[in-house]
Amino acid sequence: IAGYVGVRVWRTIKGTSEGWKSVAWLTSCFFPGIVFVILTVLNSILWGKKSTGALPISLFFTLLALWFCISVPLTLIGGLLGTRAASIEYPVRTNQIPREIPERKFPSWLLVLGAGTLPFGTLFIELFFILSSIWLGRFYYVFGFLFIVLFLLVIVCGEVSLVLTYMHLCVEDWKWWWKAFFASGSVAFYVFLYSINYLVFDLRSLSGPVSATLYLGYSLIMALAIMLSTGAIGFLLSFYFVHYLFSSVKID
Repeated sequence: IAGYVGVRVWRTIKGTSEGWKSVAWLTSCFFPGIVFVILTVLNSILWGKKSTGALPISLFFTLLALWFCISVPLTLIGGLLGTRAASIEYPVRTNQIPREIPERKFPSWLLVLGAGTLPFGTLFIELFFILSSIWLGRFYYVFGFLFIVLFLLVIVCGEVSLVLTYMHLCVEDWKWWWKAFFASGSVAFYVFLYSINYLVFDLRSLSGPVSATLYLGYSLIMALAIMLSTGAIGFLLSFYFVHYLFSSVKID
């Protein structure tokens, strides 16, 4: 699915399927590669401390085999299917010369970064119970409420990206795609800050800097996964919104 969507969006933006293999490879290696590097660093620290919690080397080879023998080929197959799928047509013609974006009084990225506070407000209470279940061994049993929070998070991320995309278009800022991605993906920044706050004020049972490093490493993986997932929601919904908006414009 990731390869299919990534390559199809690439075709839409670039107008050609050239370079789809690089897109598919990057899709299959970006997030897993970062996670594997972080896990390797954390496990090396545990090996250096001769901790029994260190992962055996055989498990690393198993993860590599699952990655390159299952995940990567499936992503490449999805990318190949994306090149053969019907391309997404623009509803209006675009100018060959990019239009100059007017200067603004304040950087638009400040608004994008602040937009992440709204999705974070929907999940920060539930995040406390999730972290307590993972790190303090407490029982977690409100899965129905967790599903509702997840549903609200998706809705709020989409709304935030749509509103900011519309605001950028109103001031003639046509470079909306990365801002739409980070408008909802910036919630991961606040999740990571909350994880640090949880470490300082609630995880007093952690002993030594090694445990704190492990906690921060796993929190970084969690924040990165949240950024990619929520950012993808914001970008895809904003893309559909822009497509629908310009398809309603009655000009040639």
